[in-house]
Amino acid sequence: MKNAIKREPCKLVCRWPSVSILCNKKTIITALLALVTMAGQAQEPFFRTDSAFIIGKVNGIAPQAMPKQITVAWNNAITNNMRDKTVDVSADGDFTCRMQLHHPVLSNLVISENNKVPFYLMPGETLHMELKQDADGHWTCNYGDGSAAKKVERLLKANLDYTNEYRMMIADNSDLKRHTALCDSLIRATLGNIEAMADARQFTPYERQLAQTMATSAICEGFLFRHGVLCRADLNRTFTDSLYRAELCAPEYYAPLKYLPLNDPVLFVPYHYSPFATVLATTPVCALVTFMSYYAVEIQQLRQAMNRMTGDEDNLLTQMAMMQILPKGLTRAAEAYVRRQQALADTTLTAEDRAAWEASPYVPLDTVRHRALDGFTQPELRKEAERLFTATFDESIAYPIPEGDGKALLERIIKPYRGKFVLIDFWAMWCGPCKQAIEESRDLRRQLQDNPDLRLIFIAQEDAPETSEAYKQYVRENLLGADCYPVSRKELGQMMELLRFGGVPHYVTISPDGQIMRNSLNYFSNNYDLFLQRLDEMKVRLSGSNETKNY
Repeated sequence: MKNAIKREPCKLVCRWPSVSILCNKKTIITALLALVTMAGQAQEPFFRTDSAFIIGKVNGIAPQAMPKQITVAWNNAITNNMRDKTVDVSADGDFTCRMQLHHPVLSNLVISENNKVPFYLMPGETLHMELKQDADGHWTCNYGDGSAAKKVERLLKANLDYTNEYRMMIADNSDLKRHTALCDSLIRATLGNIEAMADARQFTPYERQLAQTMATSAICEGFLFRHGVLCRADLNRTFTDSLYRAELCAPEYYAPLKYLPLNDPVLFVPYHYSPFATVLATTPVCALVTFMSYYAVEIQQLRQAMNRMTGDEDNLLTQMAMMQILPKGLTRAAEAYVRRQQALADTTLTAEDRAAWEASPYVPLDTVRHRALDGFTQPELRKEAERLFTATFDESIAYPIPEGDGKALLERIIKPYRGKFVLIDFWAMWCGPCKQAIEESRDLRRQLQDNPDLRLIFIAQEDAPETSEAYKQYVRENLLGADCYPVSRKELGQMMELLRFGGVPHYVTISPDGQIMRNSLNYFSNNYDLFLQRLDEMKVRLSGSNETKNY
């Protein structure tokens, strides 16, 4: 008899540090088959924009207990906007939600504060969901056959929640060294628990990866919150004390980020990514770079800082961080370019002022383009960055309001002013520069109020305009007689995504036929004659553009 061969358990090494999976032969075959399936699905580009639908049915609920509404939440990783839409539930339990997705999402239907049902949805897909409530009041769901959600159903039905781990990091007030060690230990323990659960529930490799990503992004969100707190606690010291700034930005204090799939788009699938990215932007590494945004220089600086922080050259997370500040950087570059061109074309400019403009630092557009686009190696992100650059510097005078959730609201606001140019001032009570511009432009606005071709309107982010005495008093004192439209944070976010701007104050000019002017009017240093000159130039260019179209 031949000597028996000693068979050691085969080990598949997971891409996550310090986590390995011991597998038998059957497990390996199952995993390989799942990987083949995933490879087939991967032919679809990850980043793509398309409508998606959830068609739901609530069954087994008495009419008096039937939920009246359901809120669907999802994220757009490219713009880092968290979106939600509340839809009505009919008396017989039917509901439908249409959304525009830019990539696959793993998120929740929110039935009530403590009742959420997870879903997984891809752009272009229609997902059918059947909701039921068990004897304990917990909601369960059956996902439509053939849907992407069906393929990750084991993960969805696990109802994973890492709120406690996030709160552990938030509550920790130790120094950066201990805080970093605690985060590392917590992530390792959590990933170990996920491996055990994934084995017990027979997760596919993709389900396992999603679970790991959900956990690490939630924990890292709490971890990075501490860095943002330290930066905000003594902002002046952060900017002026180089030793303190170096300590806050030291790469070793960001080591737990290595647990994230930095080069895998799976990072952007869970809803956890958006709050994580928001906190990432407040860390000293990012905040010190993006505090002032001119000529897209900050995009390159952020690229370098993120590479140091993650220890991974031009990884996907770095590129996404760059993408989120790109619109602001390009807008600032375009505004500077237009201001210079307009100033040099001003016939009333003194020789001294003209010489000053000509001698002022100037960044050519090809340099701006290089700074803005260099570093985007992921094909879809590169394409989006090029689209943003082209749209920002497009020489056409105006373009139609794009499709999106904020379109209907914007069209309702501007409808009464059809036939006039409309200058929209987006602002908020918490925004110091917004209020400064409003207060300093009082005389200019008084001179413009009777202009038959122009209306100035003000859209403020204000969730409680009827009860906010501060808002009402400010409007009375500074915007008396102006057309003011308070909108909720959610509504402002929708219009920000629609018009692709990242913050306030922001100015948008609408043409008399309801299109968006590429180069908006603004208060132009409160110079009345210069403002009218810009308005006249806009009329001439728009008239010429319309004549060309008609011809």
